[in-house]
Amino acid sequence: MKIGIDCGHTKYAGSSDYGAVGVRTESDLTREVGNLVISKLKQLGHTVINCTVDTCSSLGDSLGRRVSVANSNNLDFYVSIHFNCFNTQAYGTEVFTYGGKSYKQANDILNNLVALGFRNRGIKDGSELYVINSTNCESMLVEVCFCDNQSDMKIYNAEKVANAIVKGLTGQTVNNEVKVDMKIIVLYFGDMDANAAIYVAQKNQCPMMKKSDFEVSGLKAEKIIQIGGRPGTNRDDSLKDAASLV
Repeated sequence: MKIGIDCGHTKYAGSSDYGAVGVRTESDLTREVGNLVISKLKQLGHTVINCTVDTCSSLGDSLGRRVSVANSNNLDFYVSIHFNCFNTQAYGTEVFTYGGKSYKQANDILNNLVALGFRNRGIKDGSELYVINSTNCESMLVEVCFCDNQSDMKIYNAEKVANAIVKGLTGQTVNNEVKVDMKIIVLYFGDMDANAAIYVAQKNQCPMMKKSDFEVSGLKAEKIIQIGGRPGTNRDDSLKDAASLV
């Protein structure tokens, strides 16, 4: 099969299509899962088109480029990976399709994610979503879980989520052991977030590191707690966010 994988939202804070920020940042999570999905699909012999957009000039630019890549490659499936965010209380997994169509692959992905422990929020109508209504193939947008919900984030495991998506698409999966160097780490964006990061790291009795340093370190953690990164964030905001995490 030829499958398009879209790691939802752009990569950098401040962009007009940057993802939600919760216990962890959506834009980081979509790439964490999406890159594993791409790797696993390739290992299974499928052709994968990466429809991800890391930077954009506008929301329309971001969405349009994703769809343009998908439609120029004659895909069998297009899958956009996202993480929900609402009020810290909502939780669970859901899949959006055109007209809420409940076809096999969408159902299988949903059921595989539910089997990991996420609440089943169902197959939903995604007809108003640009990446669903403008792609020329069978398309779905997967909201893995809520990135601002502590319970969902405790269930979340990138390897298992990627396996759930790959198996839902193909009926097969590939298990790749990922070395975990530490159980928990606190990451912070800039110096103004450092005090908040120290506070959270002390409460969790775990190490902390600047996010940019962690990304190039090659280290892996079972759980990442991220501090800062929202546009306009100041030291007081970071401390308030930190207080809500412990």
